[in-house]
Amino acid sequence: MGVVRVSAFVVALCILPSIHAAAQAVNWPNCLKHLGGGGFGDFDCYGWQSKRLEGDNAKIVKKIWQVDGTTSADKASLDRYMRSQDEAVKSCDLAVDLSYSWKIDVPPKTHINMYDVMGAKCRYQIRKQQNEYLRDLYSIHTG
Repeated sequence: MGVVRVSAFVVALCILPSIHAAAQAVNWPNCLKHLGGGGFGDFDCYGWQSKRLEGDNAKIVKKIWQVDGTTSADKASLDRYMRSQDEAVKSCDLAVDLSYSWKIDVPPKTHINMYDVMGAKCRYQIRKQQNEYLRDLYSIHTG
């Protein structure tokens, strides 16, 4: 009988940390708070966050375009800005390219590694900065 009680106690001790970890599960909205190690999860998190920001950026641009008084020249400038940000994002693959050029990594790519994460982080940072700037621009109208 004593062995059963001790076994049940040990099982309970083993389950509690799992329950606690599940309560703090990492999901897409909070994944940026759980980055580390440069692994596959970081790559996915940065990628998802970048896509989310791209969608939000497009919505903000549409709002700016719809403000009364926005001229064709303003819209053209905004278009140039958005294209320049898209071009900047393309340069984020430089980490992977350099890893090949410097013979640190060898193609063909068969897995995600820290150089891919560097590129994904770069894309996220550009989109985040873009989002903040677009929000600032829109705030000129909204106060």
